[in-house]
Amino acid sequence: MPIEFTKISSFVLENLPRDKSVFFFPVGPLEDHGPHLPLGLDLQEAHFLCTLTAKYLEEQTPGWHGIIMPQAPLGIESNTTRIAITVRPHVLRDWLVDATQSLVRLGFSHFVCYSGHIGPRQLTAIEEAGLIIRKQNRRKRWRSKLMGFKTHYPTLISARSAFIPLKDVLKSPFWPDPIEHGGKRDTSVALALNEKEVKPLYKTLSNFPQNSSRWMRNLNRRRNRMTGYWGNPSGAEAALGEQELLKIITRLFPKLKAVWDGANPNSIFRSWYSILPPNKSFFKAWILVACIICLMATWILLNSSLNFI
Repeated sequence: MPIEFTKISSFVLENLPRDKSVFFFPVGPLEDHGPHLPLGLDLQEAHFLCTLTAKYLEEQTPGWHGIIMPQAPLGIESNTTRIAITVRPHVLRDWLVDATQSLVRLGFSHFVCYSGHIGPRQLTAIEEAGLIIRKQNRRKRWRSKLMGFKTHYPTLISARSAFIPLKDVLKSPFWPDPIEHGGKRDTSVALALNEKEVKPLYKTLSNFPQNSSRWMRNLNRRRNRMTGYWGNPSGAEAALGEQELLKIITRLFPKLKAVWDGANPNSIFRSWYSILPPNKSFFKAWILVACIICLMATWILLNSSLNFI
């Protein structure tokens, strides 16, 4: 059975095999999914995916252990904006880096982050955390190679990044713009996770289409007016939600296992979102620095010209 990190003692943690233990981080925003679904649906989905993957791990690779980290309500962006609790990009990234490095110091090396929300900046921040972990342990990696040691290098994987097709990136490269939210898919998943938390009124909700104007959707997002649901909640079924969650795991697990066997995670779990500069954690800060440098350079040139005259 997967282990809940908050429920074990230090003795149990110290005795886990370092090269056969995988730590799963569930993260996601708290946001409005309509009048029938809980605000924490994204976080609940992420936690369930972590737990289910850990079960797969222990069943298919005997001797391995899955450890579920506490749920972290850290979402950079959300599909709705009027009622949503989000954080700045570096908050999620740095929390993952610090938590992972704390476990790396104990000798552990396998880490996976599941996000219940798959927006551009959310996935980019998790992928950035994975790159930082690789860079911080680069010296250890080269030292092991020079000495001829075979060791497992610390890897932090953004699990959901493996599922982002290029067409979705081209459709909405800088902010989330899903076809449905709180509709049939989300309601089915919620029913599969915990039917008691889904309000029965979902059966009477009408099919509410997404606003046809992408420009208006973006404007409402910026003005914090995005609210409610869009899609068809009345068509939801628990069985459909179970199928959706199982499909994610069955597609992901072979890729995860490949990384644990030595494959490069950057080539498997990297989305197209992360190559776009505006999605980076400190993009605005770099723009500000560039502007300051340009102003200083202009000032120096002007002074030099005046002195020359």
